[in-house]
Amino acid sequence: MAAAGSDGELLSSANGSDSVSMADNINNNHTGETYSYILPWWQQAFFYTIFVVIFVMAAGGNIIVIWIVLAHKRMRTVTNYFLVNLAVADVLISIFNVPFHLTFNMYQIWFFGLEYCKIDFFIAPFAISASVLTFMAIAIDR
Repeated sequence: MAAAGSDGELLSSANGSDSVSMADNINNNHTGETYSYILPWWQQAFFYTIFVVIFVMAAGGNIIVIWIVLAHKRMRTVTNYFLVNLAVADVLISIFNVPFHLTFNMYQIWFFGLEYCKIDFFIAPFAISASVLTFMAIAIDR
């Protein structure tokens, strides 16, 4: 059985080796049991399609908003700068969270390491806080 260290790294495995491959992680989940909740291919395709649509619309749409406000002088108003701030927060979520959480939701394993786990779970509340505070600033400005 594998033991995890204080920082989440794998210390040992059931067969005595110091490293466990990704395939071993999926197949036996370090407990000797097979992972029985793998979605059928059609459900995986459905979820991948939905996540790709969300990613493209969120990242693309918000990047267009940022570009329009910053590229055209008459669009540079205080309210539009607040909207740019909201768009930046949404782009952060869509680029740095959506693809990684899709992978985690599909395989129930975090493939991206402890460092990115910390970054990933910092970005979500950071961007949400930025959005809420921007909405509050818009309300005060009005």
